[in-house]
Amino acid sequence: MVIALVLFFLHYSSAFWMTDAEPSVTRVAPGDTVTLFCAVDDDYEWCKFYHPSGSFCDFEWKRSTGNITRQTCGLSDRVRFHGKYDDRECGITFTATEEDTGIWKCEIEEYVIWRSRGAGRVETAQMNVTVHTPTTQATVETTTTTMTTVSSSEQTKAVQTTQSTQSTQSTQSTQSTQSNPTIVDSKSSATVKKLDDEHFIESPEAVPRVDKNQN
Repeated sequence: MVIALVLFFLHYSSAFWMTDAEPSVTRVAPGDTVTLFCAVDDDYEWCKFYHPSGSFCDFEWKRSTGNITRQTCGLSDRVRFHGKYDDRECGITFTATEEDTGIWKCEIEEYVIWRSRGAGRVETAQMNVTVHTPTTQATVETTTTTMTTVSSSEQTKAVQTTQSTQSTQSTQSTQSTQSNPTIVDSKSSATVKKLDDEHFIESPEAVPRVDKNQN
């Protein structure tokens, strides 16, 4: 009787606290591995993880076997235990699906010698898990399409400008070519006329010839 009282007072004089819960918030893609982890400052006997849907996976420390044994688990074989009991750790590892998005909760009950479940103090912690599908690739494709459209528009403008410039130069060249022959012809005509006049002036006049023998 005395021993039982001593154990009782020793039990309630010590603390039982949650010392760690990680990660508090995590964001992953479908197919990624997720690890949720809790730790306390004293020995525990039961550890339970709750899924956002309400289903849970229950683990129990068995002194007879010296290890953690999985009990009831509504998450089938997706969940595996993670952690070291000697370090007072309790965690789970699973492959993420979109249905895993939401608030997860770990619940750890301390170990009480010669007592059944519900006799020990319980500590809880919550973790927020978001499972999403990345959209980076779709954004890159949209940006590339926009850049191609702008480039095509600029090429069209450049072709139109080149064609307009070539047309203007061709018109100016044609007008210049048509104007120059007229000037040349005019000068040529004037030159010919001047030469004819000079030839006409310099040509000697006919002088009557007198035959002296006839006289």
